Amino acid sequence: MAQSSVSVSDARWTPEDRRREALDRSRALLQREGFTVSWVLTAPSSRANGSPDLLAADGSRLIRIVVLLNGEIDDNRTRSRIRSALRQGETRVYVPWPLRWRLLSNLERWQLHGPSVVGW
Repeated sequence: MAQSSVSVSDARWTPEDRRREALDRSRALLQREGFTVSWVLTAPSSRANGSPDLLAADGSRLIRIVVLLNGEIDDNRTRSRIRSALRQGETRVYVPWPLRWRLLSNLERWQLHGPSVVGW
């Protein structure tokens, strides 16, 4: 996997650094699968309202990509955000690998069926 250009130690990472790293890793995974990946340029407040972080396309297939960081896994806004993306079509959620099972448990509890959950 390609390393991110961020060179600060993990202890000094800002939330923006962590989000950038998560988006870079998710984007790289999708590109390896053959998808063309586009950024969704929205304000952070739009992200909370259900806008995906990335769009991945392969022919006529379009997938909405939601990238979650540690503190967002259990957030009530996450449920709304994933639900909104699912209403629009196929959705994948990318999370740090150790938190994958926790998100799967939340999706079951929230009765949100359909999104793929991928860990990096």
